[in-house]
Amino acid sequence: MSIIEKTTHKEKKIVKKRKLSPSILEIALKNVKNNMVLYESLKMFDKNTDAYDHLCKMIMSNKQILANIMKFAMKECKDLTIEEIINSIENDPRINMTINDHDQIVGMNVEDQSVIGACVRYDILFKATLPTKKGKKESVGIFINFEIQKDETPGYPLVTRGIYYASRLISRQKNAEDGFASSEFNDLQKVYSIWICPKHTKEKNDVINVYHIKEECLKNEWHNQVEDYDLMEVIMMYPGNEYNYEDKSHSVLEMLNILFTTKMKAEEKKRLLEEKYAIIMTEKMDQEVEFMCNLSESVLKEGLEQGIEQGEIKSAIEHTKNLMESANIDINKAMNMLKLPENIKEVVIKELKKG
Repeated sequence: MSIIEKTTHKEKKIVKKRKLSPSILEIALKNVKNNMVLYESLKMFDKNTDAYDHLCKMIMSNKQILANIMKFAMKECKDLTIEEIINSIENDPRINMTINDHDQIVGMNVEDQSVIGACVRYDILFKATLPTKKGKKESVGIFINFEIQKDETPGYPLVTRGIYYASRLISRQKNAEDGFASSEFNDLQKVYSIWICPKHTKEKNDVINVYHIKEECLKNEWHNQVEDYDLMEVIMMYPGNEYNYEDKSHSVLEMLNILFTTKMKAEEKKRLLEEKYAIIMTEKMDQEVEFMCNLSESVLKEGLEQGIEQGEIKSAIEHTKNLMESANIDINKAMNMLKLPENIKEVVIKELKKG
């Protein structure tokens, strides 16, 4: 009798029952078909995609959210109203997919292949044409890159990566359609790379650090015009873990905390965003905030195991391990022989990797 045939009737029943459990993607698609933007986005996921991260980027691409951050972080925006900043964002900034919604950015190609063999894929990239201080009759184009970073310690300093991204945004302008030709360096446009880090160590709570080019005279004093070298800024933003949300004061870090850090209910998030930051909850924005809250990491884990008893998960892990050892086969072949559904395979692999 083969190993599979030795599986008891009860164990076969458990495996059969597991097949009925929907995957996270199936649950997501079932719940958001009335939101075509979200639906089309989720349809593009493969099984390794982090749904929560993707939704964060979609929400961040909303022009109202971007304008609030730009007003606080960019000196070119400090004297502008939120509406003026929104209007300065060139038709439709972009994340890593096209979104057919005028409230969200979908403009520039986020894939930068200006350096052969060193492709960079930005989370969010767009261009803003902002009025200058000279009577607001002139305007200046600025390329702006936003990155949402869940892992603050990826094995290298994030600010170093931010400087690299900003440098690429500078270099990609040469001989580009939206850049400058030949040696016309007067047409080089300023770039920003702004990094949102919701998860970080305690000492970075409520911190915003700016890195930019600064002139220093080492001998006789003589100064270039600031606009000739003020061409790159990297901004690192670390929202605090908690705020007094009912306090009348507000800050961009509190707004980011409400969006991405705090575990409050979706309705409370939407209320605070509307009342404190005048962010209009369009139908799509409303649904995206709601769905993002339901896809917090803890809820993702619960959703993955929805309809499955913990004992059954344990049983799947034990049977996979036993089959691997007795038949001397790898984990994928063992799980296929046991006919485990894909969402259970993910849990089994994760648990067995722990040792």
